[in-house]
Amino acid sequence: MEKLSGRGWMTLVVSLCMAGFALAAAAPTPSRTFAYVDADTLITAEVAGERSFVVNVINLSEFVIVVQPSEFIYRAGSGAFYIGQVYESDPVDPGGEGECFTASFLLQGHSYVGLTVIGAFRELDSISELSVRVGSRRYFLQPLAQSAFDQLALQIGELDLESVDPGGMLGKAGIRFMGRLERTDGTPAWDRDWEGLLTEDGTNPPKIIARPEIPPTTQARKAKTWGKVKLSGVITKNGGIQGLKVVRGLGRGLDERALEGVKNSWVFLPATKNGEVVETMIGIEVEFRDPERERKAPAE
Repeated sequence: MEKLSGRGWMTLVVSLCMAGFALAAAAPTPSRTFAYVDADTLITAEVAGERSFVVNVINLSEFVIVVQPSEFIYRAGSGAFYIGQVYESDPVDPGGEGECFTASFLLQGHSYVGLTVIGAFRELDSISELSVRVGSRRYFLQPLAQSAFDQLALQIGELDLESVDPGGMLGKAGIRFMGRLERTDGTPAWDRDWEGLLTEDGTNPPKIIARPEIPPTTQARKAKTWGKVKLSGVITKNGGIQGLKVVRGLGRGLDERALEGVKNSWVFLPATKNGEVVETMIGIEVEFRDPERERKAPAE
């Protein structure tokens, strides 16, 4: 009997146990832990930080499935949608060389995987709907209370992934079905939630996930030179930026200050397309604001 063990199971147990909040319907505290269960598929997800979720997928079917970070999507209270950008990947050697991000994972039947999804996430305290799309299926996860989430972790740990009767196995373990499944109807409306998040050719564009303010130079302050410095560069597969150059500058030392600040303090995630991490050209604007105008601006 093959049970979940080793690093993958530890990832699942830690991820399931590290956070848990009451059901939105039962308490005002927003939920950050979610799960989907049917006879073929178990998916758990939780907010792991400002920029990441821990997602565990257990495939109890006979088929191979492909899971991609851009298929992970949630709707916030404002109605805006947010998708995953990349999976965090371990370096190939202790020196840290090799790609640190991946854009797809092939999951064999009767197996599981724990994945860290990183993205330009916002409104994490008001997630109203969270789902994972796999092929023609979209799994809507149910928010869970901490106690239910912890109990599910214990129950999953006892599952036999090679069972020929997954439904019966889940029933014996006391794991109930939860969440909602939708299948594509073949119309573009099925993908409407992704509109504006992906380009027409299916590219998930590079993201800026941290952009600390870059202070102006003394020379610019004295000359009251304000505005935007426009830059361009290439976001690499590891989220670095290369070939950074000024497209339109302001002078007074602001161009150099913008180049230095973006290169040394801004944080990027690479683009993905067709399940691959790709290098992409990006345009960047660094704005230097007039502090006097900022102080006089009326409060919104």
